[in-house]
Amino acid sequence: MAQVLIIDDEAIYHTLVTRSLEGFNYFISTAENGKEGLEKARSIKPNLIICDVNMPGITGYEVVRTLRRESEFAKTPILMLTAQSGLQDKLSAFEAGVDEFLTKPFEPAELAARVSVLLRRAEVETLTSPIQVVQTVPRENARMIVVHSLRGGTGCSSIAVNLALGLQDLWNQKTILLDLTMMAGQVALMLNIPLKRTWADIAKYAPDELDSYVVNSIISRYENGMAFIAAPTLPTEADMIKHETLGAALRMIKNQYDYVVVDLPHDFHEFTLQALDITDMILMVATPDMASVRASAAALDTYRKLSFSMKNQIRLVINATFPRLGLPHEKIATALGIPVSALIGYSPDMFVEAINAGKPFILSRPTDPVSELIEDYAFNLSKPEHKKTRPENPTKAWLRVYKRFSERKK
Repeated sequence: MAQVLIIDDEAIYHTLVTRSLEGFNYFISTAENGKEGLEKARSIKPNLIICDVNMPGITGYEVVRTLRRESEFAKTPILMLTAQSGLQDKLSAFEAGVDEFLTKPFEPAELAARVSVLLRRAEVETLTSPIQVVQTVPRENARMIVVHSLRGGTGCSSIAVNLALGLQDLWNQKTILLDLTMMAGQVALMLNIPLKRTWADIAKYAPDELDSYVVNSIISRYENGMAFIAAPTLPTEADMIKHETLGAALRMIKNQYDYVVVDLPHDFHEFTLQALDITDMILMVATPDMASVRASAAALDTYRKLSFSMKNQIRLVINATFPRLGLPHEKIATALGIPVSALIGYSPDMFVEAINAGKPFILSRPTDPVSELIEDYAFNLSKPEHKKTRPENPTKAWLRVYKRFSERKK
């Protein structure tokens, strides 16, 4: 029998929610404020929590953030039930770590349906959670790809998200996406996933205190099987993470996955250097304008000083973020002394739509030219042992890529 905890300072909603869930074989507990809600949650370990926002003392947002910082509630489904229905209210709920958001007054049938879906989703996630199976044997030939630019607005996060999803769908191998843009990271937003656990949850550990269980406790999983770690929303949370601890976590993660894709911050500070220290490939993203080209030249100079191979480890990706008057990509390549490995055409509507809806375009619009380009690029960046052999059970993504490659040879 699933345990459901209702946290609301208005007793009438205890009754309304309880009546809505009658007949579903749930055991219902209630709390009249945030403090009591935290105490009851820790006591009864509910399978699902329904929480109000405005309560005396501790708000619902604070309740959720507090629970998400505790490992035993990292995956517990939480539904925010509130009279506040504005966009900012929903964003605040999402950032706190809420799974669902429902406004008062509510339809009993809709509440019951959402509770049922959340409980089923939690059950599936428990069965497939990375915490359940801890990889102790290092993966052979793991490939780590970082997406980087010294200039914001180049589309690095969108490229990283869709590339990682493409790799997962191509090979159905262990793939993870890491958001290291600690200043309000965007990966969770682009995946439309609530911030249950983030890098901030390992801040209290020293490097030698990390183990597979701790690291796996902050890993979430997307619907296609791709794993990911989200960046915290608040910069103050990121400030608590020691770069040595992050580096130890990155090395541990690389040992557990076939493909690691990292969305890097637009700098060369410690978090960036920790990732670059163990990466296999850099995707340097630029837009066709002089400011971006200058930033790319500065980045290349630093890559060289870090002993990266211009020929084997650095790939230039040009993303056309404006419709015309951009610098010719041939001239950009000549100026930087590096060939263009991928040219993404101007397609702002698709990028913006995907971000606002939280639906990555490579999955929602797989036949769009940009999606096909990213899918083909993911194939080209894949490990040689994967590319040279037809999979025993090829995925739909692999079949699409194979068909396009075959047609180009004709």
